[in-house]
Amino acid sequence: MVHSGLLAAAPPVSQEQFAHLATVVAVCWWALCFAIIFFMQCGFLLLEAGSVRAKNAAHVAAKVLAHTAIATFCFWLVGFAIKAFAWPLCYLIHQRGTGTLLANVEDTITGYVGWAGAAASWVPWHFNAAPDVYVSNFFGSLTFCITSTAIPGTVFSERFKFKTYLLFAALYAGIVYPIFGFLIWGGLGGSPLLDPHGWVVQTMDRLFTPEVGSALGKKLIAYGMSADATGTHFWAPYTDYAGSTGVHALGGIVGLVGGWYVGPRLGRYRRDGAPVAIPAHNVLLTVFAALLLAFCWFGFNGGSVIANAAAHPALGKGAGARGLYLADYLFSDIWWVMVTTALAGAGGTLGALIAGYRLHRAADPLVLANGLLGGLVAICSCVGFAPPGYGLLVGLVAGFQFPYTFRWVERTLKIDDAIGTIACHLASGVIGGLMAGIYGQLFWWGVLPPDWIHPGGEMQGGTSIPTLGIQICGFLALIVYGLPVAYATFKICDKLLGVRSKPEDERTGLDRAEHGLEAYPAEGGL
Repeated sequence: MVHSGLLAAAPPVSQEQFAHLATVVAVCWWALCFAIIFFMQCGFLLLEAGSVRAKNAAHVAAKVLAHTAIATFCFWLVGFAIKAFAWPLCYLIHQRGTGTLLANVEDTITGYVGWAGAAASWVPWHFNAAPDVYVSNFFGSLTFCITSTAIPGTVFSERFKFKTYLLFAALYAGIVYPIFGFLIWGGLGGSPLLDPHGWVVQTMDRLFTPEVGSALGKKLIAYGMSADATGTHFWAPYTDYAGSTGVHALGGIVGLVGGWYVGPRLGRYRRDGAPVAIPAHNVLLTVFAALLLAFCWFGFNGGSVIANAAAHPALGKGAGARGLYLADYLFSDIWWVMVTTALAGAGGTLGALIAGYRLHRAADPLVLANGLLGGLVAICSCVGFAPPGYGLLVGLVAGFQFPYTFRWVERTLKIDDAIGTIACHLASGVIGGLMAGIYGQLFWWGVLPPDWIHPGGEMQGGTSIPTLGIQICGFLALIVYGLPVAYATFKICDKLLGVRSKPEDERTGLDRAEHGLEAYPAEGGL
């Protein structure tokens, strides 16, 4: 009775208090998810170590520890400034005094005018504007950067010099990943794939979205969608909700170039060009790693949930076009993302199982593990707006292609991909990006009912709904940027330090040759 009386006498919570509480909950949720994403490095370590020979397992451990530290330092030093604000471009534009949108746009995630702030100084950036929100955004971006940095080296595992790998990690985390990250997620800060004032987005909007004044356009306006800068068509920017392209496909394409540049492991191909399998030394370790990564993926995709910070004319600040308050948006979005992610992983495993039986008449657990990861990679693009059933389909396609793509890379391209990274991350990432465009295009054409899209409308945060055209542009950007930049990166590493391990070191094993120890001393490192 006393407790009920106290509750009855409690004053009502104001909208401002509710907004503050929701913000605290959101920040705590993101902190937890970003920590889980950081834990993915354990999964990458076990996945690669289990997939290679025992004589190189300790070498893999040293690689993961080193690239985690190097990526953290380089991304803090300059990478985040490039990814978030395209530094030093923002500084140069500001110094020229062009007065363009780029010099004044507010960063929509942190609320800090990062572009203008970074443009005021020749140094990349510093933690002094709004550290509570700004540093949190840095940490989330950092965990994505470390994840992407872990991917390329798995392709050319067992034959790459350790010292050269340190240089590669610095170049990738400090320059290669941040530039592409700006293209994918740069927002209104000037990325041609997202800027509503840019000709790329406006051209794709004109070709792939209805006119605002059309019958379908009026329905979309009522639903909450907004026009681009022309005012005649809808704004449908490139969408990569959790990194299918920006994290995974980029890492995969850099790894592909690296595998080609470094060459195959000794004994990987016969004189006639026929491939020779090099078995994984610990299948259980590899499968456990895949399941561990799948667990972390709920943090990866769930941590990409961004609160709706829009305002509603009747309901006030914090409410979107359909009355979604920040807390409501987070609640609905988190569970939508979690369930869609789970079904994508299931679809990836089932797709790999079907393809494995078709190719090998057997269920190879390594193929199933990569199918699981491939499905999770693919769903990252559209997990914020596509329904769980479509997540299952995306996973099926990504998982099914894995053994076929792996065989094509191995036999046609003659690239020795040590653990299947190209098929798992590059191919699945591309599939996810394009299937996001297919589903989004069906929405823009009016084929899908509005309740099959979650949640669209007036959002400063959350997710946007892309067209197929803009997603194809994103794929082309990956190719045009990724291939030459990857080649230049490995060329620099080769000129400075050399990339390929000595043949005798490779035969002995990089554990002993590079680090003076063995992961399994009792087994002699064989």
